[in-house]
Amino acid sequence: MHKKPDKEGLEGSSLAERLERLYQMAEHYNEVDDKEINPSVDSLAAVSQRYQSPELIAKGGMKRVYKVYDARAKRSLALAMLRDDVAEDLRDPFIHEAWLAAQLDHPNIMTVHDVGVKAMDQPYFTMDLKKGASLRELIEKLHAGHHKLEAQYPLETLLQIFLKICDAIAYAHSVNILHLDLKPANIQVGEYGQVLVYDWGLGRVLAGEDPQELDRMLFNPKLLGLTNVFGQFKGTPGYMAPEQWKEEGVIDERTDVYGLGAILYSLLTYLRPLSGSVDEVAKKTLAGEIVSPIMRSPERNIPIGLSAVVMKALRVDAAHRYASIDALRLEVERYLMGLATEAEKAGAWKQLTLFYRRNRRFCLTLLSSGFLFLIGATVAFWNVSEARRTAVSTLDLYEAGQSELEKMSYANTESIVKLAHRYHFQSDHNRAEATLLTALKKDPSNQLLLRELGVHYFILQRFDEAISYLERGIHRNDLICQLCMDLVLIKGKRDYLNVDQMVTLVRSLGSSKPLALRLVLHDQKHRFDLIERASIVEAYLRLINPAWQEGWFEYDGQSSSLRVGGAGLERLATEQSILIGLHPRTLDLSGSDVKDLWLEIHTAVEYLDIRGVPMDSLWALHRFVHLKELVITPNQFSDEHLALLPDRILVKEREL
Repeated sequence: MHKKPDKEGLEGSSLAERLERLYQMAEHYNEVDDKEINPSVDSLAAVSQRYQSPELIAKGGMKRVYKVYDARAKRSLALAMLRDDVAEDLRDPFIHEAWLAAQLDHPNIMTVHDVGVKAMDQPYFTMDLKKGASLRELIEKLHAGHHKLEAQYPLETLLQIFLKICDAIAYAHSVNILHLDLKPANIQVGEYGQVLVYDWGLGRVLAGEDPQELDRMLFNPKLLGLTNVFGQFKGTPGYMAPEQWKEEGVIDERTDVYGLGAILYSLLTYLRPLSGSVDEVAKKTLAGEIVSPIMRSPERNIPIGLSAVVMKALRVDAAHRYASIDALRLEVERYLMGLATEAEKAGAWKQLTLFYRRNRRFCLTLLSSGFLFLIGATVAFWNVSEARRTAVSTLDLYEAGQSELEKMSYANTESIVKLAHRYHFQSDHNRAEATLLTALKKDPSNQLLLRELGVHYFILQRFDEAISYLERGIHRNDLICQLCMDLVLIKGKRDYLNVDQMVTLVRSLGSSKPLALRLVLHDQKHRFDLIERASIVEAYLRLINPAWQEGWFEYDGQSSSLRVGGAGLERLATEQSILIGLHPRTLDLSGSDVKDLWLEIHTAVEYLDIRGVPMDSLWALHRFVHLKELVITPNQFSDEHLALLPDRILVKEREL
């Protein structure tokens, strides 16, 4: 036992005596017990049982969930284990569920912290301890007429919850993961607006463009897609898509679209889409016998547009549903912005009515200016509506299987290239490739088509294939061909460039900014690491803002916050937003030179700081349907400008 230096006697002694005692204390300092110097290290090393004080909080078909105390991290977590009576051959699928969920890094998806095996080869994983109620519990209370909750959760708030669910599933789809068990019981809603999607036990990994990625992530799609788990259906009757009831049904992103449509149905009606026995529900699902929300709950005055959105998402034929989560989300955002949804096929009168509601003050001013002007505006609006219907009809013809080249009557190569560009921006690279190859068959020596196919494969980072087309034409010596020759060696056998190589490549495309945008947008589809995405986004922003030299770019993936600014940062995008790939909830643009935000309206930003930003108008913020708080400098905008903002946006003034 080490003896501690005696501190007593320092007080009241002479200066010489006190100095002598201090020297003695210094000489004996190394004899102090290490445990007293670093007690936290000793405490952590002494932990033999990491997860302590288990308390059963939930039990399901396969799992038990306990509240446990993490003695190492000093916090409470949820620990999931298989039930004792579950067959041993389901242990691997249980572990694969944890691995799959651990790959998903999104603020609206439950975080998995640890995966391991206890005694008797019993697997477990830990995750966030849920705080709040499930969406199912919330809907049941609303159905029971809970007045306080009805005031707290009006329709707009419920739709904001739905959009956050869409954000989570859209992110999962971007990394080729399906949920396949979407229902209110698998959504957690916190008291302060938090929304979390969990229970990925039936999740499936799609092969996508990079099937070898599955092996690198140690996934086994056959295990993840079990037809029957412990005697339970592969899904929840009433929320399962028709193809999930079929043994050979085709499962893809549209299966989750159906599940989201069923959740939206419950949010509108406070009821399940279907009721009855399992056999009855299966029969109704396969026959599409779902009563529309308006007919099911006429007393709730459900908007026609939202009811039409639900019924389109719940179509029996997946080809007639929304093609992606983004398309479904956009429909709900259109409703929140006061626009007609595409699904309702609104006529001119409905469009005009909605326009009046969105711009009541403007319309009253317009009326006072003269009746003739209003007639002219109405005629113009009718023409726009007719043009939209024509465009929708053309798209329907395409989905019915008509040839795009014949239907659109593209008579020249430039039109074909523009069409391919449009498909690229829609992330439909297969259709872009098919269009270009079809056109090239008819004109094998067309130089523009050869180069565009080379650029297409360059964007996909298939550089060897790009070279095969670029070298056949007159473009063998241009920048893209030279880059491909270098990159095919740098990339080697890997499927994609690493983050440093991507940053270097983006910087080298200064003379071809549109191509850099297409390259970055495609790269975001397969790059799971948000921090890596952020590095590439920063490189692109510096490319399109050459005067932005001394600015800052700070991204935190955990809190989904982005702070970017500085003199010379004038644009965040050119043709399409790339910030959306970072899923920012907080966006701080203070001190930047950004002039407008119209291309960022589909980002899920909840907190926006534009102090000192030279924006003349706030109209774009009407389209930020998630926005809750706006920070500006005092007197940055007039009271008239601020009065036009939606009531849901809280405006705070603070000095820069």
